[in-house]
Amino acid sequence: MREYRFRILRLLEKLGLLLILFSLSRLFFYIYNYSLFSDVSIIEIARLFFIGIRFDISVIIYFNLIIILAHTLPLGKLYYNRYLQLSISILYIIINTLLISINLGDSIFFHFTQKRSTIDVVKFIFISDDVLKLLPKFAIDYWFVPILIIPIVFILNIPYKRFKKLEKPQYKLNFKNFIYKFLLMSLILGISLIGARGGFQLRPLSIMHATKYSDAKKVPLILNTPFTLMTTYGHNEVKDLKYFDNKKLTDYYKLKKDGEPDKTFQNKNIVIILLESFSKEYVGSLNNYKGYTPFLDSLIGNSLVFTNAFSSGYRSMDAIPSAVTSIPCLIDDPIITSVYGNNKYTSLADLLEKKSYETAFFHGGTNGTLGLDGFVTFLGFDKYYGRTEYDNDFDYDGYWGIYDEPFLQFMISKVDEMQQPFFAMEFTLSSHYPYSLPPKYDTIFDEGPLRIHRVVRYTDNALRNFFKEASKKDWYKNTIFVISADHPAQSVIPTDNNNIEEKGNLPDSDLLKYYKNTSGRYAIPILFYAPGDTSLTGVYSNTFHQSDIMPSLLDLLNYDDNYLAFGNSAFDSTAVHAAFHYVNGLFQITKGNYCLLFNGENPTAIYEKHDLEHKTNLLEEKPEIASELENILKAYIQEYSQRMRTNNLTTKH
Repeated sequence: MREYRFRILRLLEKLGLLLILFSLSRLFFYIYNYSLFSDVSIIEIARLFFIGIRFDISVIIYFNLIIILAHTLPLGKLYYNRYLQLSISILYIIINTLLISINLGDSIFFHFTQKRSTIDVVKFIFISDDVLKLLPKFAIDYWFVPILIIPIVFILNIPYKRFKKLEKPQYKLNFKNFIYKFLLMSLILGISLIGARGGFQLRPLSIMHATKYSDAKKVPLILNTPFTLMTTYGHNEVKDLKYFDNKKLTDYYKLKKDGEPDKTFQNKNIVIILLESFSKEYVGSLNNYKGYTPFLDSLIGNSLVFTNAFSSGYRSMDAIPSAVTSIPCLIDDPIITSVYGNNKYTSLADLLEKKSYETAFFHGGTNGTLGLDGFVTFLGFDKYYGRTEYDNDFDYDGYWGIYDEPFLQFMISKVDEMQQPFFAMEFTLSSHYPYSLPPKYDTIFDEGPLRIHRVVRYTDNALRNFFKEASKKDWYKNTIFVISADHPAQSVIPTDNNNIEEKGNLPDSDLLKYYKNTSGRYAIPILFYAPGDTSLTGVYSNTFHQSDIMPSLLDLLNYDDNYLAFGNSAFDSTAVHAAFHYVNGLFQITKGNYCLLFNGENPTAIYEKHDLEHKTNLLEEKPEIASELENILKAYIQEYSQRMRTNNLTTKH
């Protein structure tokens, strides 16, 4: 009996050590991302950390099952074999160094994505060689992460070193010992099963369980990244959700858009420019400060600007389907890499092709990156222009592709060859980590509080030169330009006004607080610019979602056929104007002055827009508004669920 207790104590020592290391990695996550959680009290942090232990236990048991079995199975004297113990120790160190390294690395990545990484990140690495090229740069820039991993290896080796020094109890085999070991082994394996499942609830622990303990913003403090990777693997399908009879859906949200056959179609050219990682926060004219986009600011003064515009997600691969097909992303995987990537979508390229438009997509990245070339061809674009077509690696940035300025000029030369009317779309890349600039601009653009500010200035200047050259073309005044960020990026969040002055060129502190709540974190600049049409100017203050771009453009063109779109035209006063997001396992709707969060069954919170830090849940105070938003969101989710699952996303299904 003493011999078996010795083995169990060694197991508990190993598992206990892992719990400590997981908690320390959560502390590192919190400290590194403190600016995003600076308004959360220490008491609340401690509570969330304590709840997080449940999720840590689940991961630890799942990934250390072999270790648990090695310590509990009745192996007799074999258990003390030095080679077996060495093998167990090596396996223990490798598995858990990897798990904790993932936690530490994702603490950095979280600053860019605002969510714990899910399995889509792994898929992204496999479909893009560019990510592998960035790993050495990442290791240099964030050198402290690899350094932290070194002591972790030594700490994980402590149990083995102790084992070698401890006096081993004498092994005795008899019936009484066998029964004792069998019962204790059964108990330990049973407890392990409960721990792996996260408790006695009907369904195993999932990301959704974390949302029951906190609001969406603080959920990442409960979770750990190995857990989110594990629980999203193989679970990338849209859930079959139904809240209403299908005939009632249009009472709350209408997807089918009716054409305008009585109006004359406007054969205007369309150019959409998606700007990589351009947060609304960086645009001075939208925040009453100097900012980092002087050209964009000047263009906004002559454009229709959407001051309450939101991205579809926090990934580039969410933006393109949203802008071109009016499809949001309400699952962990981007649509492009999900099981729904081959669904038949209603795309702007397809719809305009019916009007004899020539279409082309431009992205300076290495062909194949993000799977874009194949996806946009699938969506109906006639041509794709990437790094291969540019064919001059003198302008290659060494990581992602061709620098924005030369590639935008290349785009003009190719657009100039297209027949009018045309639809051309460009997706920039220079304002992506690691934020490299062409050598000639190294001393031109000043650093800001964030490293990205410098390359935002560069891309803004590249836009200036693009429009300077484009304005000389005969097609320029017959073109509607749409400029939109693909998604926001990092936000500087000082804790007080003094800190703002210390850091320099930043918006008001209240705006900065807004940009870190679950709604404001998706805020981006979107504008429509028509140099030949002075009526398309002014400020649009209603909620505008990235998926509204397509129906708004078709409305401007007086498109005369019916089509399906999850977004709505900004010019349709009868439509619902709202933004929809999937935030840390919760569905979210932002409409007007309110933002509601929903866990798939019930609303969890509703916040007023001026509650910048989402501190006051108004579910009880605003039941009518909550009910209205809940019904719209349910109808939207149901349409999304049923249509994605059945591939019913066109009017001619």
